[in-house]
Amino acid sequence: MSLPETEKCLAHPKFKQLVHARGRFSFLFSLIITAGYGFFVLGMSYAPRFMSSPIQEGRMMTYGILTAVLVIVSGMVCSGIYIWWANRKFDVLKAELLKELGYE
Repeated sequence: MSLPETEKCLAHPKFKQLVHARGRFSFLFSLIITAGYGFFVLGMSYAPRFMSSPIQEGRMMTYGILTAVLVIVSGMVCSGIYIWWANRKFDVLKAELLKELGYE
């Protein structure tokens, strides 16, 4: 892309809308994952007794293991939601932008 084409794309309202929407969505999911991971790390650091205690007496599953599994699962769920949303919204916006700029 030449410089005038790049400037035209950067100034286009759909491009700005796409960048803003993706940024908001990405920030939200990053915050969710960071909070979950932060809770896990802080729990292991400041409450090791609680995190190593079993959920039920006589069971092997501890609160730390449960928290770790929930962090992993939340990462997968957030990734799946992001992919689903990107395919339905962001790809449509991108296709409209490319069409309006004359690339399709």
